[in-house]
Amino acid sequence: MSDTQDRDRDLQPRIEEIPERQDEQHIITTETLGFLIHPNIATTSPTAKIADIGAGSGSWLLDVAKSLPSTCQLTGFDITPSAFPPPETWPSNLSFKLHDMFLPFPASEVGAYDVVAVRFTSSVAAREEWARSIANLMTLLKPGGWLQWIDSCNFALYNSTPGTSRAACQEIYDGLDPFRHKADPVIGLMMREARNLRRDDVFRGLGLVDVHEDVFSSDRLQDIEGKARDKATRNIMVCFLACLEGLVAVEGSGWTNERIERLREKAMKEIDEGVYHTLDQVCIIGRKPDAAYH
Repeated sequence: MSDTQDRDRDLQPRIEEIPERQDEQHIITTETLGFLIHPNIATTSPTAKIADIGAGSGSWLLDVAKSLPSTCQLTGFDITPSAFPPPETWPSNLSFKLHDMFLPFPASEVGAYDVVAVRFTSSVAAREEWARSIANLMTLLKPGGWLQWIDSCNFALYNSTPGTSRAACQEIYDGLDPFRHKADPVIGLMMREARNLRRDDVFRGLGLVDVHEDVFSSDRLQDIEGKARDKATRNIMVCFLACLEGLVAVEGSGWTNERIERLREKAMKEIDEGVYHTLDQVCIIGRKPDAAYH
């Protein structure tokens, strides 16, 4: 691994995995996208094997399990078990395992899966870093298997009431700049696109076919009462504040626990007064060629 690759990975914020927040994020994302598995991906086989990368609390995988026959096998991977649901709650066809998606998978997992799904594994991923993770995850796929990558970008703040402030929420987001300093960033919650980044070219360049990218705005759903929008904005601000807590120990960062708590109180007041955010939810899919494909 190059020095640049080491540095890019070291700059990832360390966010405590809170199951309740992850479950809420899952509900919001699924309602925005309108699917768990992209409709272009057929999941008709009664013995399909599905892997969830960055499984966290397992909310996505548990919902998928409810939608498929019990003869399907589902496996969640994460680098920490801290958010895994209690084993006694796992369906008999579902399991969770520890693994880093950048490291080679055991031989027993290679070429075993019909679908490999990834959700929200990076705050900001550099193109080279992202391509390496995709190439490693492709080893899990059977010939003809699908990779589905869901992430977000292009955060923005808005007022819904004239004369209200969004300064605290903006200061929180702007404070994440140290995590954005990567060469050729391509996807992730904390980044904004200055141009067409052609993420689908990364999939194609690694040999995936039938590649397709969908981009949905988080305000796609009509939210007349504003409750979902309010919850989503609070959820993401809590996530951003947790990232900033990781900068408190960094010399010269300017961040203290007192500053973070002061901003937390002000940001929640701004949300009370109608400040909200939007995000682009990105879903990219690609299929590993069949064995006979040339």
